[in-house]
Amino acid sequence: MPFLDGGGAGSTFEPEYSGINKVELIMRRRLVREFIKADRVNLVITRKTTPTKNPRTGGMLAGSTQTLDSQLARIVQNKRRYNNGIVNSEAGDIPHTDYLLLGMHTLDVEVEDTFIWLGVHYHITGIHEARTESTLCSIDLLGKTNHA
Repeated sequence: MPFLDGGGAGSTFEPEYSGINKVELIMRRRLVREFIKADRVNLVITRKTTPTKNPRTGGMLAGSTQTLDSQLARIVQNKRRYNNGIVNSEAGDIPHTDYLLLGMHTLDVEVEDTFIWLGVHYHITGIHEARTESTLCSIDLLGKTNHA
């Protein structure tokens, strides 16, 4: 599966960027692509659908679980010497976590999605909204699978 967007033939570049020169945005996306390729993680995201109301009893029924197609991303450690629990970046505030998930701008993730990497469960707790060159998410460690 090729990374998008290299800006070449068959490019999927869409002009939704805000205030960034088109050439600069393409270069940023290429840098993100190469950074991900250096230590990539093949993710299979699991997404729970919203609970529905049972028409007979009025109670809530758990939503179904949807497994998305495999996607490439990179997990990076979030090291900051002094912080107050919130990461304040140019893209806005997201919760501080020990790890961040970095993907291309086309990465299909939502808050509350989960995935397993190296046998450990992770949970997406926040997504930077104002990024155009990549998708940056804060992720929380849920732990290993309980086989009891």
